[in-house]
Amino acid sequence: MRYPNTRYGYHQEFEYWMQGRTVKEIAKRLKRSERSVHDWMSGKRKVPWWAPEILRLQHMEWYDRMQQMGVKVPKRKFGIVAGDVIEFPPARSVTTPEPVTVPAPAIHSDTKTATS
Repeated sequence: MRYPNTRYGYHQEFEYWMQGRTVKEIAKRLKRSERSVHDWMSGKRKVPWWAPEILRLQHMEWYDRMQQMGVKVPKRKFGIVAGDVIEFPPARSVTTPEPVTVPAPAIHSDTKTATS
């Protein structure tokens, strides 16, 4: 777009900053109703420009506080996974093992009996 509309934010950016959080939590952080956040996520209403910005700034502030306290923050590895991406290993065939035959103990007939 040559002249993008700056009134609205990017839906994908808003989804990125929402990953791992519930609609209720995001609504509380943005001081908006859950219905508004749900409508933004479903596409019924456009995302305001400030919503992803506030989430981004809150994350940056949190990250800076963690660094100042000396807490090592693991990197997030979130992503949207489609069903085509997941590959399961092939199923092992279930076979019943053949019964092992154990030979019966041999009875020796050459044992001596005591006769009187």
